[in-house]
Amino acid sequence: MSELKELINRAKEKDVEAMKELFNQFKPLLKSRAKRYSRIGLEYDDVFQQGTLLFIIGVYEHQTEKERSPTAFSGYIKKRLDWGLWMYYRKYLKQQIEISSGLKISD
Repeated sequence: MSELKELINRAKEKDVEAMKELFNQFKPLLKSRAKRYSRIGLEYDDVFQQGTLLFIIGVYEHQTEKERSPTAFSGYIKKRLDWGLWMYYRKYLKQQIEISSGLKISD
């Protein structure tokens, strides 16, 4: 079993050290996504924190038995972060529009 798969499995079993190590490996990705969204109006720390939560949830929900290559987890996490942060940004925009216009926007 590869080192990454082993780390993922240990992290899923609530091994804090394994989750820290995984997080540190993906921290540059989280930082780059946070910078991207901070350039368009969101607070860097808020986006980084949201990305961290998405990463942790992604680790727990990742299905390693369907994984075909070592890069599958990385691709999964990237897609998960991009989608989750996009939804976070849309929610932020909706709130800003409601605040500025005084109108409630329905979903």
